Amino acid sequence: MAWRRTLLALVAVAAAAAAAATRADAWHNYGAAKFTVTGSVLCQDCTKSWNAYAYNAKPIPGSMVGITCLDKETGRTVYHGTDKTDDKGMFNIEVPYTVGSAHLHPSACLVRLTSSGDHGCAVFTNFNGGKTGERPCRPSHVYPGRVTYSAGPFYFTLSQCDVKDGATY
Repeated sequence: MAWRRTLLALVAVAAAAAAAATRADAWHNYGAAKFTVTGSVLCQDCTKSWNAYAYNAKPIPGSMVGITCLDKETGRTVYHGTDKTDDKGMFNIEVPYTVGSAHLHPSACLVRLTSSGDHGCAVFTNFNGGKTGERPCRPSHVYPGRVTYSAGPFYFTLSQCDVKDGATY
């Protein structure tokens, strides 16, 4: 009889460990199967006054934003997605938490500008990491089964506003 109690105790411990691991995984992704990265793409016009340049950037519909995610264990790219901005310059990229055997974490992803929807305002800037990329780090919205991260806003500028390498914005 003692061996039965020992066996039952071991089974209970194993079940508790499995449940804890499942809860930890669910907490990691808040119970969602995918996460969304959302933001905007805007045009800054340096030919305007400073206030207009800094605060009145115009949305750029049709711009492309990309996301690349690495598997933290292997360092390999396991996911790449893009989204085109809507009429308000907004993008929404959905990324699965699991791709094959890889488990993705938003902080292992890089969101960046791909192309501008306005040929007149198509010079990449690095405001908020638009050129080099930004890593989503904290959810901006968490709902049951849905997690959203914010990125950007990202900016393009006019060709006459282009700043040469080494200069600051």
